[in-house]
Amino acid sequence: MHGPVNPILRWGSTVLLAGLALVGALAFQAAARGEEEPLPEAVVTLESLHRDPQASLGRLVRLRFQFDAEQARWNPYLTRFGSGDYRAFRVWSDEQFLWEKEQWEAPLGQLFVRRGGVAERALAGAPQLARFEAIGRVRQVLLGRPWIELEQVRRIGDEISESTLLHASRAVLAMEEAHWAMAREHLERALVGSMPPTAREELNVLRAITLDPPRSSDPATGR
Repeated sequence: MHGPVNPILRWGSTVLLAGLALVGALAFQAAARGEEEPLPEAVVTLESLHRDPQASLGRLVRLRFQFDAEQARWNPYLTRFGSGDYRAFRVWSDEQFLWEKEQWEAPLGQLFVRRGGVAERALAGAPQLARFEAIGRVRQVLLGRPWIELEQVRRIGDEISESTLLHASRAVLAMEEAHWAMAREHLERALVGSMPPTAREELNVLRAITLDPPRSSDPATGR
């Protein structure tokens, strides 16, 4: 036989149920009015999302990236991102300098789009190095990284060109061997093309070094 119910517990349960009912009612009213979550205006970097993925869990984010390729296979673990419902794409962040071998071989992001959705149509068949801006939601955090589903995607300008990559990579090699004049020539050619603003800033930094190289170089030979 059960004893009498504590009136404080009964009151607390009543308040909790009333609160849940109120939350449900407000959510239903918002849906009925057609209210939508406002789209984020500020762009966040993939680096910041990877540094602290928990801070954006469940939120919409606006991000920009450089396209690498579709990823045919991946392990979804316990996430929703099974290959039957989603496609996965490897991307570089705007802050990755693709003329550096280590950066080229390590795209930072793995992004997902639902099959049959508008985001899939925007990315399917995209050429390597194409640059996009997207609205996505951080659905889960697993293995220390954000699992992001893209909802809206559009191609934008300032795409880095193969010519820029070629000359920038040759410039880096020339700088490693202290061939400053040769490096400067390649950097000036690399800067002619379009590219993300962060990439242009970095190439200008490298060019400034070639204009005022370390004192150990021989000004007669440029080495």
